[in-house]
Amino acid sequence: MSVPNIEKTLTPKETFVFKDLYSPYFNPNWHFHPEFQISLIVEGKGTRFVGDHVAPFEEGDLIFTGPNLPHLWRSDDAYFKKNSTLTTRALVIYFDNELLSRSLLEKEEFYGINKLVKHAARGMEFYGETQQKINILLLSIGKEKGFKRIIKLLEIIDIMANSSEYNLLSSPGYNNVFKGGDAAKMSMVHEYVMSNFKTKIALDEIATMLNMTTTSFCRYFKPRANKTFSRFVNEIRIGHARKLLLEDNFNISQISYECGFNTLSNFNKQFKTIANMSPLEYRKLFLKIQTDV
Repeated sequence: MSVPNIEKTLTPKETFVFKDLYSPYFNPNWHFHPEFQISLIVEGKGTRFVGDHVAPFEEGDLIFTGPNLPHLWRSDDAYFKKNSTLTTRALVIYFDNELLSRSLLEKEEFYGINKLVKHAARGMEFYGETQQKINILLLSIGKEKGFKRIIKLLEIIDIMANSSEYNLLSSPGYNNVFKGGDAAKMSMVHEYVMSNFKTKIALDEIATMLNMTTTSFCRYFKPRANKTFSRFVNEIRIGHARKLLLEDNFNISQISYECGFNTLSNFNKQFKTIANMSPLEYRKLFLKIQTDV
């Protein structure tokens, strides 16, 4: 697999680009780039990876990432099937980090923007009215030209900077330590786990794929993911469990086996460790939110 470690999304003459992306599935490669990125999922479902963060995503997912923060929106398996008629759509803005230069951020008027930039280094998920306002602006920005497009972008940045409707994604200690060739290897890891998490994960098999011993693979993986490989696998399994719990088609015991856990007790333990609540509490919370809405 020949996947670049880092992508460049802007030409030297561009301040930012806006893309309305349609495809059968989202880019399945783990990557990062030197630009800020605003991403709104209009259509599609799957698992979102931002730094060391793993969680499900669906329509309405609005994420702001800072420069060189690794990320990946991995579509569900159904999107990759041969006869699939499913499609995805995302509205994405990439903008030059020099637009929010350090000298500018030191000015008193940019206090809120400076805070936003620091948070973006971990990745931010916006929701509520903030998501709705930015959704409208993203749908209209493609119609603008010249400096009017910059004004629309600044409006979006201002809304994010003054919003309290967000969650930070990566952990405070996350640090991008990727080097040449790492993205290709980590993409292989992501693809293998996403394809096999419902069954027993063979650590020796994935290590062999990367021409490593199991011990060297574990040492290699931890600093790049900021977690152990077993924690990474469990987060993907719990992310899938969250989606199944919201669909209400399975009982909790069925969900635990569907997600690759051999025992219900281990499923409950891992779910509470990662989601800070039990599977039953999670399902009840979602049903309450639905009722309130």
